[in-house]
Amino acid sequence: MLRKNIVGLLICIAALGITSLGFAGIPDLDRSSAVMLNMTADQVNVFNTPDGSGYLMTEARDKDTVPGTWEDATVTVTLIDGTGATGNPVYFYPFEDIWLENNPAVPPVNLGDAAGLVACPNGSIADASTDINGQTTFSGPFYAGGFVDYTADGNDDNDGKAYVMISGAPIDDPLKLLFNSADIDGDGMWTSGTDVILFSQRYPASAGYYYSVDYYFDEVNDLSDLVLFSAARNVQCP
Repeated sequence: MLRKNIVGLLICIAALGITSLGFAGIPDLDRSSAVMLNMTADQVNVFNTPDGSGYLMTEARDKDTVPGTWEDATVTVTLIDGTGATGNPVYFYPFEDIWLENNPAVPPVNLGDAAGLVACPNGSIADASTDINGQTTFSGPFYAGGFVDYTADGNDDNDGKAYVMISGAPIDDPLKLLFNSADIDGDGMWTSGTDVILFSQRYPASAGYYYSVDYYFDEVNDLSDLVLFSAARNVQCP
């Protein structure tokens, strides 16, 4: 009888151990977080190129940023698991399983529609695997094309939000982080056949304002945007 009780106790202890281990080291997205360093009242924009020669997250701009200055939009991610009352940091979670997304509200239909942040393979992943505190960062530059939703109507509820993805699932901390690129159509390369045509249609003042070519983000399409577009000539994903 005593032997049966001991065996039963050991089975219960093992079962409890397995249950705890099932959550240890696995991010609990309700406890995890994604925070942008300098959240401004407005969204900030980061200019990308497929070859990674675009802007760092420390070179972000909001539409009212003084010319020649920048906003630091570095994102810090903290991964916490589901153990105990408060959880524990998830250490050494693979950086390639942590990435940024900003998808359009409506999938693109026509050439030049907003396709969101279109990253090259591993083009928008975190800087490193999580450290002992369960933290990693996004500092860029990103290898990406496309552009996100932006209405320039003063209501950021209508604009795209970026999310940190953990193995394909989002942390529910929307970031007011916009992206556009010299690769306007998001096909992974700057080409004269599509991107130059789209830029030439949208850049002139007579065409009105187009966020998709407002690379030096200030809600004006001008020479500063043309310089950035021209500098990305013929770049493509690695």
